[in-house]
Amino acid sequence: MILTAGFLYGLGAAIAFALADPGAAFLSRRMGALAATLLVAIAGLPLVALGTLVYNEPLATSVSSTVVGLLLGVGAAISYVGLYYAFAVGPLSVVGPITALFGTVTVLFAVLFLGERLTIAETVAVIIAASGSILAAIEFKGSGRIQLIGLGPLSALGAVVLGSAITVMMQHPIRADGWVPTVIAVRIGVAITACVALFAVAKFWPGMGGLDTPTNGARLPKRFVALIAAIGCFDAIAFSSYAIGLSTAPVWLVGLVAATSPIVLLFGGLVILHERLRPLQWVGVAFVFSSMAIIAFG
Repeated sequence: MILTAGFLYGLGAAIAFALADPGAAFLSRRMGALAATLLVAIAGLPLVALGTLVYNEPLATSVSSTVVGLLLGVGAAISYVGLYYAFAVGPLSVVGPITALFGTVTVLFAVLFLGERLTIAETVAVIIAASGSILAAIEFKGSGRIQLIGLGPLSALGAVVLGSAITVMMQHPIRADGWVPTVIAVRIGVAITACVALFAVAKFWPGMGGLDTPTNGARLPKRFVALIAAIGCFDAIAFSSYAIGLSTAPVWLVGLVAATSPIVLLFGGLVILHERLRPLQWVGVAFVFSSMAIIAFG
């Protein structure tokens, strides 16, 4: 029952992240990673706060718990900025496979630092999911070799590693204090960190590519306020679903399923937009859904 709940919350996070990330990539390229991180974090806060009515949890608990959440928010902000920076500078054909490794790294950290254990079937599912995520996102060109060129892929790799670490560290405060106060504190920490960093970059490195809004770039029209609100809500739903899953289920399970968001987006493009998948993507999608079936019914 616990595994089933963790699977469903992880899947909910994957779907919501798949809806949020394309818009976040667009914002990052138009506004810079720092501004995108700040606006997304702020826009999603009211929705998270509504969780206190549904789950009967306080907005905040003790001062010490809030401080812990804010500090975790600093790390989460760096991870968000790293991911959005990777979205902004690309190349997305390389960034995609790297972000798909989030689930694998989370599983590794959960086993090493939380002492979580996997059955043989679950271990096989992890390996299949990791392989499928990479196959679905990767594309071979020319000689068939893919190289990590530029800061985008390195930034994505750093975001994956740090984000996985933050996920593991969030488990204890979520289970001790509740997911609502923890997520609120973390997202406030994200907003504060992004705001301070945005001010520093704008003052000392104005127009810095990928981080600050380009000095010659077009400002977003006012109609994009609705877009920012939608992205913030989807991201808040994803973050909250993830946190609720962590409150009861093993970290490795929630992290692994949530990390399939690139595959969910890919499958959505196939079904809704009638996009065509490359043969390697079909194999990757099949791998990921097979791993999810093993976890859900194994």
